[in-house]
Amino acid sequence: MKYLLTCIFLLAATSFLAAQTFHIQGNIELDKGELLVLTQQVEGMDTLAQTKFENNRFALTGNLQEPVVALLKIAGYEGGFVMILEPGMEYTAKLTRNGAGDIRGGKLQDIYNDYQKIVADANAESRALNKKASEAAAQKHFKTSHELKAKANKVQQAAFDKMNNIVRKNADNVLAAYLQTAGSERIMELEPLKQIYSLLSEKAKETAPGKLLEARIADLEKVGIAATAPDFTLTTPEGKQVSLYSVKGKLKIIDFWASWCGPCRMENPNMVKLYNDFKDKGLAIVSVSLDERKVPWVQAIKKDGMPWTHVSSLKGWKCEVVKQYNIDAVPSIIVLDENNRILAKNIRAEKLRAFVTEYLK
Repeated sequence: MKYLLTCIFLLAATSFLAAQTFHIQGNIELDKGELLVLTQQVEGMDTLAQTKFENNRFALTGNLQEPVVALLKIAGYEGGFVMILEPGMEYTAKLTRNGAGDIRGGKLQDIYNDYQKIVADANAESRALNKKASEAAAQKHFKTSHELKAKANKVQQAAFDKMNNIVRKNADNVLAAYLQTAGSERIMELEPLKQIYSLLSEKAKETAPGKLLEARIADLEKVGIAATAPDFTLTTPEGKQVSLYSVKGKLKIIDFWASWCGPCRMENPNMVKLYNDFKDKGLAIVSVSLDERKVPWVQAIKKDGMPWTHVSSLKGWKCEVVKQYNIDAVPSIIVLDENNRILAKNIRAEKLRAFVTEYLK
């Protein structure tokens, strides 16, 4: 009986810890609106709390099981204010229109504030030194300019040392995971992402930022070099449904583009010449447009004289194929063999022609 009571007590204590409440209150440079507390999970955004506010004041409460990277977001506005949110903590915040919010409270948030201050101070000091160095160089005081640049580099290195020290001291929590992975969503190559992931501690890999990076690596591997390109079906200008796999060729190019994309339109004459030169040798092209309106899409195809397969969902960046292939810019090129295995990515102009020439010789 004593053992049973102990187990019940431990379960109750665990449940209690799993449901600790956080509080956030403060001022905002907006008379009224709605404020949300969001956190990014692999499954998508999770809303931890939300409230309507007025008279520039707000107060939020919510339950949390473990520390997370959260975003204070005003409904209807872009961006937000990043914070490290912990269970059972109280926070005060001053949210400004320029995005330079001041959020205090909680051990990890205080450390995050220190980290941000190190970055801001070092950037301000090194910018001032580099400006003086440029002015000295303009006056042909090259020795002084060199010394000032060296001093700016030392400022940056000292800041990096302090930042790395913070990461080391917090290696097993969500703060370090966030600091080490911040910005990785803009990296489209697998190897740099894998390198970042390898630097995370095992515990950091279990946090949301760690899991998000792991999921991103897995998604990129699905469309990485040597992977089999996933099939998709989209609509042609004539309203016909066409799948990627139904388009046959010894070599196949998926060309992500849009009528409004200047670099795409500049590249199209090269693509037309490439297609005309190699279509009889087995080259096929499938152009996936990120247009949202049919008329300019069709007009661009006609004007640029592109006689191959064209498809689009007319959903722009919200197209599922764009997400499926992790496309973050246009033009983007993916080259496949006859079995839809990915051979190359993001090669254009002379490099693309050289690749096609070598493969189809």
